[in-house]
Amino acid sequence: MFRTSANKISLAASAILLCAGLAQAQTPPASPLSASWTGSPSPVGVTYDLSIPSAGSAVIVTITAGSATIFDIDPTTVPFWLSVSPMNGTTPNVAVSFVASSSAGSLSVGSYSGSVHAKVSGYADLAIPVGLTVTNGASTLSVVQAPGGTLPAINWVYGSGPLTQTLTVVSNNQPVAFTAVAANTTVTTKEQVPANWITLSAPSGIASSFGMPITVSFLSDVLNNAAVGATLTGTVTIHYASTNLVIAVTINVTEPFAKVTSIFPTQAPPSTTTALSVAVTGSGFGSAGFSTATSATIAYTGSAGGVAVSLTGIGGTLTVVNPTTIVLSIPAMDNQTVPVNVLKNGNALTLVLTNGQTGEPALAETATLTITTNPIINSITDAGALVEAAVGGTTNLAPYELISIFGNNFNSGAAVSATPDPTFSRYPSTLTVPASGGHAITVAVYNSTVSPKVLIANAYLIYVSNTQINALVPSGVAAKGITQLQVIVTYNSNASNAFVAKPVASNPGIFTTAVDGQGQGAILLPNFSVNTTSNLAVKGTTVMIYASGLGAPTSTAANTAGKSAAKAPGSCISAANYVTTEALASPATADGAVILASKIATNDLPPCFASNPTVTIGGKSATVSYAGWVADSVAGLYQINATVPTTAASGTAIPVVVTAGGVSSQAGVTMAIQ
Repeated sequence: MFRTSANKISLAASAILLCAGLAQAQTPPASPLSASWTGSPSPVGVTYDLSIPSAGSAVIVTITAGSATIFDIDPTTVPFWLSVSPMNGTTPNVAVSFVASSSAGSLSVGSYSGSVHAKVSGYADLAIPVGLTVTNGASTLSVVQAPGGTLPAINWVYGSGPLTQTLTVVSNNQPVAFTAVAANTTVTTKEQVPANWITLSAPSGIASSFGMPITVSFLSDVLNNAAVGATLTGTVTIHYASTNLVIAVTINVTEPFAKVTSIFPTQAPPSTTTALSVAVTGSGFGSAGFSTATSATIAYTGSAGGVAVSLTGIGGTLTVVNPTTIVLSIPAMDNQTVPVNVLKNGNALTLVLTNGQTGEPALAETATLTITTNPIINSITDAGALVEAAVGGTTNLAPYELISIFGNNFNSGAAVSATPDPTFSRYPSTLTVPASGGHAITVAVYNSTVSPKVLIANAYLIYVSNTQINALVPSGVAAKGITQLQVIVTYNSNASNAFVAKPVASNPGIFTTAVDGQGQGAILLPNFSVNTTSNLAVKGTTVMIYASGLGAPTSTAANTAGKSAAKAPGSCISAANYVTTEALASPATADGAVILASKIATNDLPPCFASNPTVTIGGKSATVSYAGWVADSVAGLYQINATVPTTAASGTAIPVVVTAGGVSSQAGVTMAIQ
């Protein structure tokens, strides 16, 4: 038997493996060939049109090398949709034709790609990229929303929001670059439409089979200034290749339906002589220019035939102030042969406003107005600022804030100013009005965060007339967890509507010498004379500004005689210590209290703020040396001692602003400065 040693076999195997590894590691040299064609190095582009059917022009690829070199086209790399000729050649320059084959006709519209290899023995292949575009005739563009070239007319309701329209540009074939431009074609000069009233989100783009959207916007001013019934026109032109696709745009300005958001007031006192003015807010109200102007009907007990009648038909009036506001005048007595009292106690007046248009919902915009002898709260403001909450907003109330409640049916006789109790320690929380033969009136403040609502306290009263109550917000509104309040006035055991408010830490208002919370502030000079246009403040001197709504004082001093001259805030006693000194009970708070100077120890000051509110005079920061309650006045009247900045402007109406807790006093308060 022939035997070979294991060692020899191992050596032989190693040699074979080594040779195989060396052979595998060798890389053929780069191809000596190079190729060029129109558009290279982008792929060779060939086309096939299914609509003819026919291949496009051949693309000539020139293959060359530095010396005479024989090459072959590898047929296995030629896609079935491509014809290449010749399939071989000898350089230096060989023109090879690339053209779509008839087999490309079996493909769908789209793009295809491949790579054709030119081979030279002993060298790496030269790969030539190639792409095929299959079309179905020339690409055309269209707009999805305007298949016939005309966008369906857009009906824009007068007074509605901004108007936009999307146009989706699509190609029926290959992606196509386009430009877009808008133009005005409105012919009426009455509308005065500017050329650029139509704008496009993009001036150009590339439309594919799945589309490119363009947002068309229309200038709001043009729409809002157009008359109801006007027709505004324009065009959007899509330009591609040598073609213009013109899309006609038409906007019809249509009359809106009348919509009622609110009426004011919702309750009113009875009357047999004086007409009632009612403000209606909403949208779509029209008069001149509207095809059917807004009208109102009214139903009330005793109306003619027992049904709703025209407001103007019974002697009332309707005035359209603007598209969002109407003022109605409702007569106290109608004009029937036997007049009926429209504003009779207990009547519930049903008002319906309509533009009388086809399709407008019947009785959709209805409002009810109640005639009552019960107290009516229309609004509540800070007594200094006298600024009502914005429409749709909520009134803010701060602890100890002096407020004015406006409404009706608060007092059946002469106005009554409240006076403190016999010890002059506190104002009353119940008042008899009128003073002689009257009835009790209270202002209850509830925590309506919870259900049922919980009484916080009755407000302490300062003044009551038939249409106004001045009162003090209970300090309890600041209790933790209270987020919503209700205020209810009760007179002669009849309760008012519940007025909703929100508790806040501060809600500053500056008192003014005018009755509307505007103009000259209630400000005293160092000699305690009133600042006026003829009694001007001197820069660098300290003036006293009187305000409301600064919130609960934060000073902490004990009510014991001080060893040195009084200075805020260290000498300001706490509200709790004043309550203890005065022995205030039921409740044991400073609510409604008169801060008696005689009850404050020597060298001490009334409760004030440890951190003062800020004051600006003419936009310049003023140094505040004291901000707190006023001795011998009610807890809720605040005095702010502020030094007039030397850099402040001179004049008789220099703005003054107080800011507490991030909330500023009303605009429009001024002072006179030398």
